[in-house]
Amino acid sequence: MVDWTEERLAFGFGWLGGVLLLVGALLALVVGLFDLATARFPGALGAWSETVLLAVLGALAILFTEMGHRAWRDRPGSAGVLLVVVGVLGWAMLGFRPDTVALIGALFAALAGVLYLIPPMSRAFHRAIAA
Repeated sequence: MVDWTEERLAFGFGWLGGVLLLVGALLALVVGLFDLATARFPGALGAWSETVLLAVLGALAILFTEMGHRAWRDRPGSAGVLLVVVGVLGWAMLGFRPDTVALIGALFAALAGVLYLIPPMSRAFHRAIAA
């Protein structure tokens, strides 16, 4: 049986969130190209700026997931907080528009951050109880 620890789930959710944010960036790019082809220049500019923001958030989600899994293995709280921030920024930027793929990606990035925060919070809780 596979041991599904918080760290493994956070790693999977972080990658899934980052990839979904990158897919959302690709879809925004396609929409921007379509707007450009139909001579809707303000729409194209908005879609391209959304492409850049989603690509940066997706890359950051993947970067912080990898750092939490490898480089910061002894400090999962750092990766957790940064992933929650990336997820919240994604939600704040996207709002509740029909860009569902990127919205779900931001949700998974935030979930990964919360899962990375569980072990340090559990240790702090146990230390507080023992004191």
